[in-house]
Amino acid sequence: MMNEVNFKEQILEDIREYQKRYPNIKNLNKNEWAFNFWVLATFFSVDEELIEDNICDYNDKGIDCFYYNENNNDLYLIQNKFYEDSPLKYSYVKDDFLLRPKSWLESNNYKRSEELQKIYNKYSKTSGFTLHLELYISNNEVSDLIYDEIHKFMSENENIIVNIYTLDKIKEKYYGEFITTNNQNLEYTIESINKGTVLNINTKDYDMDNPLDAKYVLTPVISLYRMRKTCYEKNYPLFNENIREYLGNTGINKKIYATLMNENERKNFFYYNNGITMICEKIDPVRTINNTSINRHVSIKVTNPQIVNGCQTVNSIYESLNMCNSENLEEQFKNCFVMLKILQIDKENQNSEELKENIVRYNNSQNSIDEKTFVANNEIFRRLQKSFESRGFLLLIKQSDKNTFQQKYKNATKLKDKNSELVNKFNLELEKTSDFMIKIDKLLQVIISFIEDGYSAYVNKPKLLKADSKQFEKINDFIKRDDVTTETLLNLYLLYLKAEKEKKKSNDGRTPISYYLISLFAKNECDNFPSKVNEELNDISKIESIIKKYKIVSRKYTKEYYNKYNIDYNKMIKQKIDNDLIQNALDDVDIYLTE
Repeated sequence: MMNEVNFKEQILEDIREYQKRYPNIKNLNKNEWAFNFWVLATFFSVDEELIEDNICDYNDKGIDCFYYNENNNDLYLIQNKFYEDSPLKYSYVKDDFLLRPKSWLESNNYKRSEELQKIYNKYSKTSGFTLHLELYISNNEVSDLIYDEIHKFMSENENIIVNIYTLDKIKEKYYGEFITTNNQNLEYTIESINKGTVLNINTKDYDMDNPLDAKYVLTPVISLYRMRKTCYEKNYPLFNENIREYLGNTGINKKIYATLMNENERKNFFYYNNGITMICEKIDPVRTINNTSINRHVSIKVTNPQIVNGCQTVNSIYESLNMCNSENLEEQFKNCFVMLKILQIDKENQNSEELKENIVRYNNSQNSIDEKTFVANNEIFRRLQKSFESRGFLLLIKQSDKNTFQQKYKNATKLKDKNSELVNKFNLELEKTSDFMIKIDKLLQVIISFIEDGYSAYVNKPKLLKADSKQFEKINDFIKRDDVTTETLLNLYLLYLKAEKEKKKSNDGRTPISYYLISLFAKNECDNFPSKVNEELNDISKIESIIKKYKIVSRKYTKEYYNKYNIDYNKMIKQKIDNDLIQNALDDVDIYLTE
């Protein structure tokens, strides 16, 4: 029970931070409504200023909030139960959660969100469309009967994926995407059918001139499911070397999930999947085990395993089996296998370490993870984190970084000693350790505002950490420029933060539009050259002048946009910027400021 209380407090802490930051958002002061906000911001990377339109809570017909992923053609219909202390009711899941949302949308009569109804009408009949029904509940009281009903429902509805996130699973989703590195060792036993389904590649016996021993193992998915579960429970970083995991692309693969959940298809999983690559420090000899009731009779113990390719597969296996009745998983998945390649690395051997890096690189490069992405994963963000910390700012790359830094800097004095000059220059009142934390996606939104525009920062936020997106590539190119320093990035972020604090004090709670301000600053003060940023932001008088100027521009633009299109602020920031209106506002403000 202590685990439940503690993580509820983490959620409430995050919610209070949002409530403080966005006092003008209607209903955000209600924690149960704010939980919808938290789910969309935390797990779907929706920009905070756009989230309100994605929340349908109150008279919602079973849809508390929604999210549409246009890249994958996935629509998420989400229900949340934040203060539920009683067990989740079977009747609610069967008759409400699974049926009501889709039936309302199919009737073309969903009035709570016109946008959601339009999305469903437009995409639900298109190729590749998948409907996700997700329920987040703040306890762990979900019966196997409910999971059986969900399993039955999915077997009858091919293009619907259902997930229930209990408090423990919410916590795992919150932290589990980036499991905290630690120094503990892990030994785990991989299983297979018999010795004939394990291929030993002993390099010495085969006169192979390389230092690695290896095994190819036909492995039951239940074995990998338990490994993934064990690693999370022990806080062991199973995916620490895996690029896809690090970049946050941890959404389950639809095809993998669908195959595993189909009773008739899961036996073919081995034929459909490319397999998994694991490195470890030691592979023990194959041993016979007495397990005649299940289709597994041999085992191989590995020491300190790391998945370097197949993160999506392992996570999809884990998510899929989590949705099945835990009492008969062995029986349900006894004929479901995947190919596992295990490579033994000698961590004391320098040549082996170099080979390991290449194994990670090449295994992932075959799956659209290019050289630039590999460098970004292993160097750029980590380098920035170190560089920011040396200047008194804490860049949060992983969810767990927040707690790590809170423990490291229980007193913010050391941070203030490093950043006081920069903070004073922007006349910012920052006191607590949390005040000096910068979320990586927020920093990337500021950067893309400078590179492209404010519209891109709002609508493309989910793409900014996607390795195959143009935005991600542009951001990495920008950070690696010779004329972009840590000071440049901090100056841009603090200008954004200054604008946000000014917005909070403003009468309308909306101006200046912070991302618009960054993009206009880039164009008008810097001529789109990052080398000019530090010079233009070198004293408080210049900074205050920029804030004042673009506050007026934002107000005039918002007013004129409404007059022209009859679209208010919340919908306006989802639309491409009208450059003519922006220029008119700039011309007016220049006249105003020179008078």
